[in-house]
Amino acid sequence: MAVLDEDLMSRRSLLRTGMGLGLAAGSAAVSAAVAAPAAAAGSGTAATASAEVAHTWMAAAYQAVLHENLTPPTAARAYAHLAVAMYEAAVVGMPRHRSLGGQLSGLPAPGGHPRHRGGTDWAVAVSAAAQQCLSDVLPLRSPLTAAVLSTTHDEVVRGRRAAGVPSSRVGASLAHGRGVATRLRSWQRSDGHAEASARPYVPPTGQPWLWESTPPNYRPAIEPFCHEVRPMVLRSTDEVAAAPHVPFSDQPGSPFHAQAMAVLEQSRANGDEERAISRSWTDNPGSWTPPLGSPTGLPSGHWMLIASQTARSRGLRLDRTLEAFVRLGVALHDAFLACWTEKYRSNLLRPITYLQRYVDPTWTSFVNTPQFPEHTSGHSVSSAAAAVVLTDLMGSFAFVDDSHAARGHPARSFTSFDDAALEAAGSRLFGGIHYPWAIEAGLDQGRRIGDLVVHRLRTRR
Repeated sequence: MAVLDEDLMSRRSLLRTGMGLGLAAGSAAVSAAVAAPAAAAGSGTAATASAEVAHTWMAAAYQAVLHENLTPPTAARAYAHLAVAMYEAAVVGMPRHRSLGGQLSGLPAPGGHPRHRGGTDWAVAVSAAAQQCLSDVLPLRSPLTAAVLSTTHDEVVRGRRAAGVPSSRVGASLAHGRGVATRLRSWQRSDGHAEASARPYVPPTGQPWLWESTPPNYRPAIEPFCHEVRPMVLRSTDEVAAAPHVPFSDQPGSPFHAQAMAVLEQSRANGDEERAISRSWTDNPGSWTPPLGSPTGLPSGHWMLIASQTARSRGLRLDRTLEAFVRLGVALHDAFLACWTEKYRSNLLRPITYLQRYVDPTWTSFVNTPQFPEHTSGHSVSSAAAAVVLTDLMGSFAFVDDSHAARGHPARSFTSFDDAALEAAGSRLFGGIHYPWAIEAGLDQGRRIGDLVVHRLRTRR
């Protein structure tokens, strides 16, 4: 792990002023989207339309995922389906892009539909598809969620009317967006997620290396049957296998004991920078009800906000912004399925369990350990896949991430998407919740998943 540690510790100085998207900018994004002149967002192609409606809905989705207290794989699924719905609602007006029908597993080919010849207001169409899609894929357990979805959509439509879009065009655009979302509904519901999420699970016992629920929350295992959910681009959830974990041993001097001691020693060496990195990338599932957690839009939401910020900073229009969202969303969806498949296949205990049992019963991690097995690191897999996809699409450049401004976390600066992925991965060591090898193996697994998405998913004509 020396290479990982050196990379993480040698990177750039802390905290510049960011672009300020975050969650707090949701209303501003809506205002910008709906105030544009009618022609700018509707009557031409989606290649000339403003992307603000897409940014608005990604911020709204983050809020909805937060309110719903979703698990990491389920959150990634929600963002991916949102991205697909928005993309498919606009692709008929994107001359340089192609539909995902016939490409994503189980999604029928479009069947020779004619290219769109004008008349759709893209902000309204995309918003209608987004609202219905999220209403379909989210469990809607919180009353706050429905309010977020309805308010966001109503503001978009009201603003487009105020910008001069005729009622007939608004109506046709609403019908188009809702029609796209309706056509996607059976595909969404047939992926096995509902059945897998409902199955009872009893963790295996009887061996010292097996995972067990961890303090301080001691909650049930999260999403143990992800291997039964249909991926979007991967042929199966275990197509990209992770390198196996270090053989378990409780003996001092063994490779496994050394992995655990690296976590312990890093926790003692953490300074302000390491703790700031841990907080910035915590992105753990949380709860608004006691015992209070730290609710977020999960790691996939963090990367979606990064994509939103960078797309806006690059001045991308609607077509390329939706392309970025959908390629990233698919990569994150499949990365979490692959990661969770390995987690429950290996079923390895977490560092806090090992260290309290064999080294120091008083030790605790800086970040609360989530309730699922150790290997591989979800942040590492998803972040590496995200970095590969975003770099392929946008290139490599410096950017500022201000995703957690609403939570009081200062903005962080990165030299590239790879730089951000390395920090996200390393944050789990700084937080004390992953062995070094789970991070290294996860990064490798994620990069390979990202490569497959890049080569298999064809969004351009």
